[in-house]
Amino acid sequence: MDAISSTATGGANSGSTPIRLGAITLHPHEHEVERNGKIIKLRKKEYQLLEFLGKNKNRVMNRNTLLEYVWNYNVQTMTNTLEVHISNLRRKIDGDYPSKMLQTIYGLGYKFCDAPETPGPHQIPAETVPI
Repeated sequence: MDAISSTATGGANSGSTPIRLGAITLHPHEHEVERNGKIIKLRKKEYQLLEFLGKNKNRVMNRNTLLEYVWNYNVQTMTNTLEVHISNLRRKIDGDYPSKMLQTIYGLGYKFCDAPETPGPHQIPAETVPI
């Protein structure tokens, strides 16, 4: 668990240095994301979720880990908050782009890919219902 960044919770990156994640740039001070020159406004938790996934790019993050680090929720909490935020992020950052950066790994969780790949046997496309 030491590779998981805990800085993505409560305040995220306190500096204003942009964070580059492939085609996406995160602007911590503004809580904005830029993809291919287009500014995307995010809500606070959407930004924290994306930043956490980005800092752990190409690693599968399970539901409990995301709820704990971004929302400080007990893993026993029954909520669809994560799924709603993942759906909103997909709509905002992946939208009509052909390459999808936020991926669902069926039965395991979610990951942010700075170099999107074609879905494999354990991946489902972004438009499919998340786990």
